[in-house]
Amino acid sequence: MVESEEEKHRYPNEGVGKKAQWSGSTDDQEKAADLEFFHNHKPVFDLDELLQASAKILGKGTLGITYKATLESGLVVAVKRVKEIDSLTEKEFVHQMHLLGKLRHENLVEMISFYCTKDEKLVIYEFVQDGSLFELLHGSRGIGRIPLNWTTRLQILKDVAKGLIVLHQSLSSQKVPHGNLKSSNVLVYFTNETAHAKLSDYGYLPLLPSLKSTFAIGKCPEVIEGKKTTHKSDVYCFGVLLLEVLTGKPPGDDNHEDLTNWVRGVVDSDWSMDLFDLEILGEKDGHDDMLKIAELALECTEALPERRPNLTQILTRLEEIQYRQVSIGVN
Repeated sequence: MVESEEEKHRYPNEGVGKKAQWSGSTDDQEKAADLEFFHNHKPVFDLDELLQASAKILGKGTLGITYKATLESGLVVAVKRVKEIDSLTEKEFVHQMHLLGKLRHENLVEMISFYCTKDEKLVIYEFVQDGSLFELLHGSRGIGRIPLNWTTRLQILKDVAKGLIVLHQSLSSQKVPHGNLKSSNVLVYFTNETAHAKLSDYGYLPLLPSLKSTFAIGKCPEVIEGKKTTHKSDVYCFGVLLLEVLTGKPPGDDNHEDLTNWVRGVVDSDWSMDLFDLEILGEKDGHDDMLKIAELALECTEALPERRPNLTQILTRLEEIQYRQVSIGVN
């Protein structure tokens, strides 16, 4: 998800018959079969209830439009209407959804259900209430803003690493298990002022390989040079995320190689304090650890994939930093 819109609206209704635009089904029996749930402990709803829900656009991205849908029962879900699927067979889509629907982890956005016909493909997820990391880092900077402190940023990064490890273990046969890791696809919620992060929009790359240049991995050196992608392509994207969290600078569509080069230049020139987001610059106890994160980020964004660390190594280093922070706080 890359951009938000505040205006609330009803789902479009120019589709087949009087169904919403994203519904390719007109038969009640077919609808019941096509809205497939992955588990039984979630409240179950049918396609009619979903289409009649009030909706708000959460974002428009490479994969399509994502809506926040509030059903009449009060249940709130996120609904992604997948676009760019003309080359997909229903069999391919359903197979990948079944793989993704089995994934259960506290750092992955949970898939509840999906709907698949020849013309329409919807994926229904749990709704994560406090927005994306992109919004928390870059939204409404100015008077009245509550910035993300360094401890919170570090906790989010650790959660992202944990989620990636699960994806890489569960989807080990897929070349790039996430494929679209960026701050807008890291969703955050808070409990008692503690941040928790969940990864979203994972697992779509095998369905749309011809569009990989438009995914986050499209900026990896190996993709730009037409070489093969690997699990280390996700690591590169994680490195860019580390830099974004550290510097407060959004990578953007065209300049995130510039961000990595800028950070390398600053480190080489020993202007280390110029690296940090002004919102965390005042947290002097964390400066040494921030520099360690910068070093880790530069390792993750090495041009040669084999020189990048693996995710287990990354998580270990993040946990070591967090442990030092806790020790300092106790002392």
